[in-house]
Amino acid sequence: MKDREVLAFFDATGQRLGTKSRAEVHRDGDWHWLVFVWAARLDAAGSVQVLLQVRSRPGDPFWGSVDAPAGGHVLAAESPVQGAQREFAEEVGIALAEEDLVYLGEGKLENPTGECQRVIEHFYLCTRPILLEETCFSDEAGGFVEVELEAFLGLVEGQRGGVGGLGRLAGQHVAREVELTCQQLAPYSPAILGEFSRCLQAIRNYGLKRA
Repeated sequence: MKDREVLAFFDATGQRLGTKSRAEVHRDGDWHWLVFVWAARLDAAGSVQVLLQVRSRPGDPFWGSVDAPAGGHVLAAESPVQGAQREFAEEVGIALAEEDLVYLGEGKLENPTGECQRVIEHFYLCTRPILLEETCFSDEAGGFVEVELEAFLGLVEGQRGGVGGLGRLAGQHVAREVELTCQQLAPYSPAILGEFSRCLQAIRNYGLKRA
C-alpha cells in the first residue's frame, strides 16, 4: 500500500533528516520530495506540443484536471531522476532512460490543509517524443491530451478561456479532438498554477529538436 511506502524527510533547507512511512510523513507535515515529469515534442510544423495527463485516481482532489503526464512521491531509496523514471513507467506506461530526461529545476510548496503539507518538488522534461497512441491508461491517468505549448500556457495564465487539442480517454484507441477550458485547471491553487507556468516557460526556453 502507498501509505506504507518509505519516504525521506527533510528540514526547510533541504537537509535530509531520516526516513518514515508515507503515512507518517503526511501526518507529521514533514518536508518531502515529489517529482513531476513533463513531456513535449515538435510537430511537423515545428510547433511545441505538450502531453498532459487527465487525473482519474479515486479520491483525488484534482480529479478530472489536467496535469503533467506523470508525478508522485520519490521513495527514500530513490534519487529524484529515478523517481521520475518509475512514475513515468507507472502512469504513462513507457520506460525512459535517464538521458531522456532534462532537469527543469525545483520548487517548494506549503499547503497546510492538504495531504502533502510541505513538499520539495523536482521537475523534469521528457525530451523523447511521446505520441498519444503510445500512452497507456492506469488508475491514476484516465486519459492523455496533447495541446500546443503556447496556447496551453495562455490558458494556465488566464489569458485564454479554452484551447483545442487531441486526446485519448480510457477505452479509446484513436485520438479525437478535445477542448480544454479553465475548468480543467480550476481546482489548482495560484501557487500550483505558477509552477505550471514556470515549467512551461522552461520547456519553451529549452529549445526542443526534432528526433
